[in-house]
Amino acid sequence: MSEPNSIPDGSLIAAALAGDEAAFAQLARRYQGPLQHAARSRLTDRQLAEDAVQEALLNAFRWLHTYDSRYSFRTWLWTILLNQCTRIAQRRSKLPATTEEPKEERQAEASPVELLLARESADRLHALLARLPDTQADALRLRFFGGLKFEEIAQAMECSVSGAKNRVRLGLTQLAAWLNPKPLANTGERTADLAGDSR
Repeated sequence: MSEPNSIPDGSLIAAALAGDEAAFAQLARRYQGPLQHAARSRLTDRQLAEDAVQEALLNAFRWLHTYDSRYSFRTWLWTILLNQCTRIAQRRSKLPATTEEPKEERQAEASPVELLLARESADRLHALLARLPDTQADALRLRFFGGLKFEEIAQAMECSVSGAKNRVRLGLTQLAAWLNPKPLANTGERTADLAGDSR
């Protein structure tokens, strides 16, 4: 019997389309963590991020019959998530400001010291990503939270591969400038190293 993660997406999709809901549940578990990280980064609110991921997965299940197997399933799924995050952000911007859940309550879920360090780093990263143009921030989320290749980012964001690479490069360059405001030699080379190769 094969390990759950060794079953290709295509086989699970075929099983789900044949009525096997457990197969789609397995797909959802496979991608839920990275989707959650990206949604949390985009929306900055844990509950809204969870809602976005659940809605994205429900939409993927509902519209699975429209998925074109010539393309990457994960690219299709990330496109759905980005669209869902955009809709939630637009709805939220039209609502009156509400008081945010106290950080103490959010932080009570994990060990204090580790969570404090992780939360500080994560909050800073989310805040910096929120300062970037959406196209650059989303390209970084897809690349680093989603692990997508540049070709997949281009498909998800409906741009060219060179455009996807450029968005990642520009985003990394700006993040590097904010994190270290002193002039850096060879900044382009360093951000290219961070972005990784085009695969």
